[in-house]
Amino acid sequence: MRNDEEQFEETVEKIRNTAPVSLTGQWFNLIRAGGCDFIQGQVHDAEKGKGCARNIALLVEGIGPGDIEGFWPEVIGHPVTEIEEAFLVRYISSLDENEVELIVPLRNVSASVNWGRFDEEKEYEIYASAIYPALLDALSGIRFERLLDAGCGSGNLLERIAERYPDAECHGIDMNPDNVEASREKGLSRIYEGDAEEMDRLLPAETTYDVIVFCGLLNRQVTEREKAWNILMQGVRRLNPQGHLVITGYSSCHLTADDLSRAGLAVIRKSLPKHLFKDYDTYALRQLYLCRKDA
Repeated sequence: MRNDEEQFEETVEKIRNTAPVSLTGQWFNLIRAGGCDFIQGQVHDAEKGKGCARNIALLVEGIGPGDIEGFWPEVIGHPVTEIEEAFLVRYISSLDENEVELIVPLRNVSASVNWGRFDEEKEYEIYASAIYPALLDALSGIRFERLLDAGCGSGNLLERIAERYPDAECHGIDMNPDNVEASREKGLSRIYEGDAEEMDRLLPAETTYDVIVFCGLLNRQVTEREKAWNILMQGVRRLNPQGHLVITGYSSCHLTADDLSRAGLAVIRKSLPKHLFKDYDTYALRQLYLCRKDA
C-alpha cells in the first residue's frame, strides 16, 4: 500500500505532466511544501463568471511573492483538480511545522495602524484567544533566563509569560505611553518606552536575551518592510548564541524564511499547517516563525 509521501510524489508528478494554464484571481498566496510551490487564493472562474476560493489551485515553478503581489494577479502553472486538491490539503495539513511555509504577498499598501492602548483595540481579542496561546506553545521546551517582547502592547502577553516562567527576567518595548503605563500597572517593571527601531538606545547597554518575541510588530498594517528588517537585525544582535526568536501576528508577516536565514537565523518552525486551509473569515493565525541563532 502506498504511503502518503509516495502518493504526494505521484500526485505532484501527475500535475506536472498537465499542460500549463494561465490563472487570475482577486488574490493569491504561495504555499511551499514538499519541495513544491502551490498557489492558494480567490480564483476567477471564467466559465462561471465569478470567483471561487481554492485551497490549492496551481502547482507553480519559479514564481516568487513579487510575481503575485497586489489584487488580480495573473500566474501560469499546472492546474490541480478538486480530487488532487483534497488530497494535497490533507497531506500538507499533516506535515510538521518546519516543512510548510505560507507566504502572503504584499496586497495592501495602506498606512500603518495608529494603535491606542492595545487591550482596548478590536484586534486584542484575536491575539488573546488565538495568537498568545500559539506563541506560548512555541516557547514550551525552551529554557531562557531573559526575554524581550518587542512591541509588547499593554503587557498582556508578557504578563502571561511572566506567570508561566516566574524565574525569567521579562523586558518589553512599546512606543505608546498608554501601553507602557498599562504594562507597568501589571507589575512589569522592565518596560521601555519608544520605537523598537531604536532598540539599541532604549535597552540597557550590553543586555542580551535568550528569547525575543515579535508578536505583530513585524507585520503589515503595523510596520513597513524596511523598518521591520531594521528592527529584526537589531534584535538578532541582542540575541544570545543559541537564543530563540519568535515572529507571529494577526496581519501577514513582511519576512519569509529566506529573509530570516539571510539574517543569520536557523528557521525551525515556519507555519501552522493545520490552519493553512481554514476559512479566512473565521480564523486569523497561519504564520508563526520560530528561529534559533546558532552563531
